[in-house]
Amino acid sequence: MTPEEHRQVRKIILHSRIGCIVAKMSELFCISLTEALDVFYRSDTCRRIHDEKTGLYLYGDLYIIDELEIELLGATGDSELRSILFQCFSTDEQMSEVEKFRRFLKDNSSFLDPQPASIQGA
Repeated sequence: MTPEEHRQVRKIILHSRIGCIVAKMSELFCISLTEALDVFYRSDTCRRIHDEKTGLYLYGDLYIIDELEIELLGATGDSELRSILFQCFSTDEQMSEVEKFRRFLKDNSSFLDPQPASIQGA
């Protein structure tokens, strides 16, 4: 395979993967495919998946979506992206999952722990 053919095949595979990632984002975040595509392509995660040096393209779709969530939860600039991400978290049960995730990022505790050490008073 020539280098040019290799680049073309990689480009086709990457675009197919992005389609799968966007479809899963739409399902997980309860947003339209158009909104999911917009969020993904405006993110730093998208830039990183296109950059071979980062190696992000080697990871699974759900891992990449997790990276995007971490990026958006920590984002301070683009509130529109954050609002799209959080519009599906409307019930108390879903919000508690978001709060657990925020605690995980803040405390570096296990996401699976029901109460991180900072809450238990340790």
